[in-house]
Amino acid sequence: MSSRSPRQRRHEKTKQEILQTALGLIKEVGFENLSLREIARRVDYSPAGLYEYFDSKEGIIQALSNEGNRQLLEALSSIQKNQSRSVTCYLVEMCLAYIDFALHKREYFTLMSNLPSERTTIDEPVRADSPYAVYLETVQAAIAGGEIQIRENFGPEEITYSLWAFVHGMATLRLTHLMHFQANFEPVNRLSLELYLASLA
Repeated sequence: MSSRSPRQRRHEKTKQEILQTALGLIKEVGFENLSLREIARRVDYSPAGLYEYFDSKEGIIQALSNEGNRQLLEALSSIQKNQSRSVTCYLVEMCLAYIDFALHKREYFTLMSNLPSERTTIDEPVRADSPYAVYLETVQAAIAGGEIQIRENFGPEEITYSLWAFVHGMATLRLTHLMHFQANFEPVNRLSLELYLASLA
């Protein structure tokens, strides 16, 4: 049984309604055109009333980004590890899951992609709850197992960045230039990732 009071539950319910309304607006007009006034109108609140839940439009955007991160982490954690398969096979599945997330959670993906990283240099630690941390740790495991070889100026971070750029490009193309293009993309995506990772061995 929840220990939260009825008032706390109502507050959380309204907060979630605001976030879902904002997400719907992002789908309609893009996150750059998100308006607190329009969110307030749709949830039948005054613009000032929203400040009880979020201190700014940026606060709403950050909350949505955090939820997108949570859902992406959930998708990655749902991939079953198989001891008989290589770490790089697991990396391929993770990358395909990233593309699938982009296609099925487009508003979250677009929002997350357009926000600057909280990390500003490679010397800063990676947040443990960041999806990037999951990819970095998996790349490090592949290196430790001898499946991926590091090179001068091309260590775990650089490898993870290159892989992320590769798969992010695939996802972004599907959502933009190729959004109406009819083709079976998954086999070529899978093979491209496998060949790229094989080149790092």
